[in-house]
Amino acid sequence: MSTSSNVASASASDRLATRLFVAALIMAGLVAPFAGAAASLALGGYVYFVGPPLDLDAPRNGQVVVHIDVLGKQPPDIARIRVTDIATGATVWDVKPTTPTSECWNRCWNLTLSAGSNPASFAAGRQQFTASVPRDPSFSLTRGTAYFFEVWDSKGRLERSRFSL
Repeated sequence: MSTSSNVASASASDRLATRLFVAALIMAGLVAPFAGAAASLALGGYVYFVGPPLDLDAPRNGQVVVHIDVLGKQPPDIARIRVTDIATGATVWDVKPTTPTSECWNRCWNLTLSAGSNPASFAAGRQQFTASVPRDPSFSLTRGTAYFFEVWDSKGRLERSRFSL
């Protein structure tokens, strides 16, 4: 009798070990695809094939709020911002930083664009952006006109979004 009870307990422990092994294998398969993306986020700021994180609110009352968000502990690395009239292809606004990248947190990357006059140059935290287009101190956006908002980082990655006021 002692022989058969050892066989039964060995069989139960083998089944438990097999179940644990299969569960670990399944978990490894589910986690592995995301491990590379998490590592690149931790090391490089954002995923290599994606540009700066860009989100535009729905236009309201002739305004749209543009959010260039912070990912984790990395502030946005903005090298250029451009607004283009989609119908004509004309550049309406084009700015580049004139000061080094700053530690910009807590909504300093929320830009409000309005129908009518908008300042051509601006500051995000301590980082100053100056317009090459237009040369004037302001630029104008028109209600009902479709525009592209484009933002580049210092590695040349681009994010683009369409909006109308």
